[in-house]
Amino acid sequence: MRNIKAVFIKQMLSYFKNSAMFGTPIAFLAIPFAILLLVPGAAETDSNLIVAQFVIMFIGISMIGTSAGFIAEDRATMNLRFMGMAGVKPYQYLLATCAALIIISFGAVVLFGLMGQYSGNDMINFLIISMLGAACSMLLGITLSLSKAADFTMLAGLILGIGPIFAEANEVLSRIFYFTYTYQINTAIRGEISSGFDSTFKIVLINIAVLLAAFILINARSGLDGEKQG
Repeated sequence: MRNIKAVFIKQMLSYFKNSAMFGTPIAFLAIPFAILLLVPGAAETDSNLIVAQFVIMFIGISMIGTSAGFIAEDRATMNLRFMGMAGVKPYQYLLATCAALIIISFGAVVLFGLMGQYSGNDMINFLIISMLGAACSMLLGITLSLSKAADFTMLAGLILGIGPIFAEANEVLSRIFYFTYTYQINTAIRGEISSGFDSTFKIVLINIAVLLAAFILINARSGLDGEKQG
């Protein structure tokens, strides 16, 4: 528990010291806010459609990128190696980093929900599936960044953040992205969020289970610094 608490505090401090980390979420929030504020009629007719596009980019691009950013910073400063030598386990690093990211992302998701004019059960459902999606991105970003596939982390974020938007107009892409968490969240937000919630919820949970299994598999034989990774 002490290791988790120490890493959590370190990640929270690192986040607010790094403008590149919190700048991207601010941009994804500022753009739809400006559209809804400045485009006549947008807030009354298209608020959920506009919010859907940017919350998916936030979940896919920003959350994966921020997760990867923590690990890149910890590698560059040798903190990752130091924590590994100090006995911090991969799962402790995962829990602490995800806890920090959950707190950070929740505030942004609430603002997205308010811009989408959700209320009552719709707001609750929006928050639940968006935060579950954010959790998927955290798992994916951390898992990839700690693996030998770290170079593909940002590409994964771009694909998951933008792919579902293009899939709306392409049947082939729709079939490809159907079982990804960002596609499901995008579909739920753009439609009646309550009506498709159960199906979306199940598929997103499956995504979490698969990503958690991948994290365990990749880190089963290695310390946090990856020295034993084969």
